[in-house]
Amino acid sequence: PKRAVLTSLVLGTALAAMVATAGTVRQAEAALTDTMVFVSNRTTGTGVDNPTGDYEIFTMNPDGTGAKQLTFNAGNDIEPTLSPDGTKIAYQSEGVQASNPEGDAEVYVMSALDGSAKKNLSNNGSGVDDYDPSFSPNGTKLAYESYGGQTSNPEGDAEVYSMNTVDGKSKKNLSNNGFGVHDRSAVFYPDGTKIAYVSIGIQTSNSQGDEEIYRMNALDGSAKRNLTNNGLAVDDYSLVLSPNGTRIAYTSQGKQTSNPEGDPEVYRMGALDGTGKRNLTNNGLYVYDYEADFSPNGTVVSFVSVGGQTSNPDGDKEIYRMNAVDGTGQTNLTGNDVNTNESIPVFSPDGMTISYVSAGAQVSNPEGDFELYRMNALDGTGKRNLSNNLATDGIFVISRR
Repeated sequence: PKRAVLTSLVLGTALAAMVATAGTVRQAEAALTDTMVFVSNRTTGTGVDNPTGDYEIFTMNPDGTGAKQLTFNAGNDIEPTLSPDGTKIAYQSEGVQASNPEGDAEVYVMSALDGSAKKNLSNNGSGVDDYDPSFSPNGTKLAYESYGGQTSNPEGDAEVYSMNTVDGKSKKNLSNNGFGVHDRSAVFYPDGTKIAYVSIGIQTSNSQGDEEIYRMNALDGSAKRNLTNNGLAVDDYSLVLSPNGTRIAYTSQGKQTSNPEGDPEVYRMGALDGTGKRNLTNNGLYVYDYEADFSPNGTVVSFVSVGGQTSNPDGDKEIYRMNAVDGTGQTNLTGNDVNTNESIPVFSPDGMTISYVSAGAQVSNPEGDFELYRMNALDGTGKRNLSNNLATDGIFVISRR
């Protein structure tokens, strides 16, 4: 499933307002196992053709070799996510081009091997932006967010839609929540029958109108249920499903019994009904925890923590791991010097390594720009700068099976 963390990615101010983190997906094709898909504004390097320095989609091997540019637009291509079989990449493209003369945000699909067979699937015309695609487990459907007035959404607020992956047909507004309610960050359950998403705005199931995590039927959007339902001034977002689909890890922010300070903490709950909520990080005042990702076997959760604490006296952004059930065994894996910030941790298919983004001057990155790294998932050893570019690189998705 796609990790819908998102919020302020560490990709620099220009991109942070435009994108959401895409996360890990399952993949069955051995030839593409652990292929890394990322976004970069690099302008130099082997095979790079990006004179305007906008954001393009690349792939590379997990050791940093074989980097390949797949998109070549004058606009920005972002939010890539791999299909379950690893053969296609869905992504968001912005900017005037033959397949999108209006230049608004549209959801595209292309070959993951070489970027061929690009197709504008959403193709919704002027004034409608479509973004944040997520594949169904069998790869035949895409869930995505559509924003702007259209026949199926006259209010024009953000709604969760689905459509066919091959041709973009059978578009359906699944959330369809009416004026002033915005729905986003859709993620399919592993069995494909349900979709989890974030909804914000006053509605019968959420009279306070804050951010809550919901689930609904993937076929028609029926049986909507507010899973978090945490009351006034508590926002729940950045959801990620466990590999077996039984749990959701998410970020909860706002004062509540399990979090009297009200800062962002990583929680988990039952994916079906929201029962068993538990604050896993529970790190106290002025420590913020977010961007959770499950290990492939579901026993470990990685996350980002920022704020002064015993394991991080400098208080910068660091990547941690912990037990997925109760939050025990919290370990700072990056542990870098002050003013070095790490984010967007994603497990490899075998759970042995974690890839992430690091920014800040260090021996392996004297320029201090955003680079893609990997490290041992158990103890953080074996750190390696994979991209090593003089431009902003941001990891968005790693295939895994």
